[in-house]
Amino acid sequence: MKNITLIILVLFLYSCGYSSIYKNQKSQNFKINIIETKGNSEMNNLIKNEIKLYSGEDTTNIYNLKINTDYMKETLTKDSTGLITDYKLSVTSTFTIDLKEKTEVIELKETINIKNQSDSLEQNIYEKNIKRSFASSIREKLISEIFNINDN
Repeated sequence: MKNITLIILVLFLYSCGYSSIYKNQKSQNFKINIIETKGNSEMNNLIKNEIKLYSGEDTTNIYNLKINTDYMKETLTKDSTGLITDYKLSVTSTFTIDLKEKTEVIELKETINIKNQSDSLEQNIYEKNIKRSFASSIREKLISEIFNINDN
């Protein structure tokens, strides 16, 4: 039953008209130099790795980028014994982008509420996956903002 559902899902997604949001844009028409990072080093490294995917080498559009990232893990709820049951994970990234005479400051935020798992290894793996998703989402939003800067 799972195989049939998977096949139907794949066929549906294949024929639904999905295309990348950057398909018609020249995503390699700029280079991003990350000149400074502050804040949470793990999130900064994830974001830097994501940005490298969209940075071309041979171009005259060179953006100098400063990244300041703040990652927080907050306790939302506890049970009657005092054990944490829910967390709020959030990341705030502030980008200072310099291109020739233009300077733009962009702040991007991602937040999710998660349940605490009894297995700490599973919890750590889950949180790392969320951090990767945050970095990917922030990269997509940043690239979109860079395209907007080019349009103005």
